[in-house]
Amino acid sequence: IRKYVAIFSLGQHQRYKDDFNAECEEHQNLHTQIDKMKKNFRQFHEKRKSQTAALKAYQVKKDKTMKAVLHHSSVL
Repeated sequence: IRKYVAIFSLGQHQRYKDDFNAECEEHQNLHTQIDKMKKNFRQFHEKRKSQTAALKAYQVKKDKTMKAVLHHSSVL
């Protein structure tokens, strides 16, 4: 945190205002970038969850099919 001395001139006031505005814009830009990254991570997490569920469903179907095929071949 910066500490500023008392403002005694319009020029000094304008410089402080310009510094604040520049830092405020940078801060807002950083938050925008962070929000985009958070959104990307959420989307990645949701995609991973759905793929995990689909993989489990596939594995169950595969196991049932293999059991049926093995059972059928042992009957023959």
